[in-house]
Amino acid sequence: MYKKHYTRNFVTKESVELIHEKSLHLLKTKGIRFCSAELLELFKARGLKVDGEIVYITEELVNEALASCPRNFVHVSRGKKIPIGTVQQKTVGQSSLGPINVLQEGIHRPATADDFVNFIKLFHTSDVIDIIDCELLYPHDVPVPYRTDFMTLAPMMYSDKPLAGLNGSAEVCRRTIKLAQEFNDIHDQVLMSTLVTSAPPFAWDRHMCETLIEYARNGQVCCIAGVGLAGLTGPPALAGNIIQNNTERLAGIVATQLVNPGAPVIYQFSALQTDLRYSLCVCGGAETSVEWFVESELANFYGLPKRSHGCLSDAKDDDYQSGRESTMVGLSALMCEPEVSYMLAGIMDSFNTLGYEKFMLDEDTYRISGRFLKSVDFSDEFLCMDKMEKIEHSANYIARTTKTYKHDFIFPEFANRKAYSNWEKEEHSISIRDRATQAWKKRIADYVPLELDKAQIKMIEELLPPELRLK
Repeated sequence: MYKKHYTRNFVTKESVELIHEKSLHLLKTKGIRFCSAELLELFKARGLKVDGEIVYITEELVNEALASCPRNFVHVSRGKKIPIGTVQQKTVGQSSLGPINVLQEGIHRPATADDFVNFIKLFHTSDVIDIIDCELLYPHDVPVPYRTDFMTLAPMMYSDKPLAGLNGSAEVCRRTIKLAQEFNDIHDQVLMSTLVTSAPPFAWDRHMCETLIEYARNGQVCCIAGVGLAGLTGPPALAGNIIQNNTERLAGIVATQLVNPGAPVIYQFSALQTDLRYSLCVCGGAETSVEWFVESELANFYGLPKRSHGCLSDAKDDDYQSGRESTMVGLSALMCEPEVSYMLAGIMDSFNTLGYEKFMLDEDTYRISGRFLKSVDFSDEFLCMDKMEKIEHSANYIARTTKTYKHDFIFPEFANRKAYSNWEKEEHSISIRDRATQAWKKRIADYVPLELDKAQIKMIEELLPPELRLK
């Protein structure tokens, strides 16, 4: 992927080196808490100082781990192969992760299994989403005994795009990886990535340690994130918070390579900021973008693939705040030139809600942001000298829409560019949100089911009750 390095305009090489230096200092002198007997034994076996659950990590081990992380790999499914890293051509889009509610036509409510399936269909038919997360939202009405199997199988029942798997306990991680391998009948390639987050300050809790171990051991992708909240679980300044998050990330990266040298790792940006007026986590502010610009250069410094977020917002409705924040954050994500951009569309309410209409609008915003970063093409074809030389003075160029025009101009799907009188007359003053509602409903209605083989159908019938099978 050709890099334009926009983010170098926001952070100096000296600042990146300073962050790395301070991170190494903290790893060596403060140490990191790992709530995992298995990881503690691995650290001890490498001769590191371990005091209870606190591990003191040396610069030599950090360098060794970074050197063993692959710079590229291929994320596969039964239908797709997506290169990640130095060989890829574009930023890979990934679905939502973790919302517990949905916003549909202005109504805010808990997410259900029907919503889960609806969004899989929207993600499958999206031209900007390439990877679908097994925890794309939390379906409250799915019984606990079936939840892991449903959330893993459903994205494969309705789509053949690659997966991002569940995290949590060792049991859940083993189960989701096994189901993906058996359903795809692929056992020796990268089928899944997952988010692995620290437990700040300076700790990795039991479930995230178990997640890291299971995914690394099975050769699946760990997206390693430090998630300190400035003023809450991280220092009350961006610089300090970035240093802490980077320190925790490096510790996690080292752990993956102790479990399985060469296991794929992605440097995950943090999108968790704070508003201390309410002691809450937020994601739609300018601080999110500013921190990403620094983290992007840190990932470049380490030579690791990186993953940003997409069009995030703290808004509670499809309003001006939602559009402003989604555009600013989504554009800054693309400026970081990440290998993967996840939670790309639909996220609102500070990660708690997935919006149907917002998803459609964010797809449009993402495409427009991509155009914003595409420079003017000054090759001969686009100079139009022959047209200018032939045109009569005071005439015009109106004709059929040409290929050169389509190359330079993007046509937003939902933006209202008509004259007011025509809009009022032809569309009966329909709002952008109403147009987005019509669009997502049509997408779902037009969805074409995938063909499944007998073994896949048998898995579904054996593992899921009738109400959770194909609809």
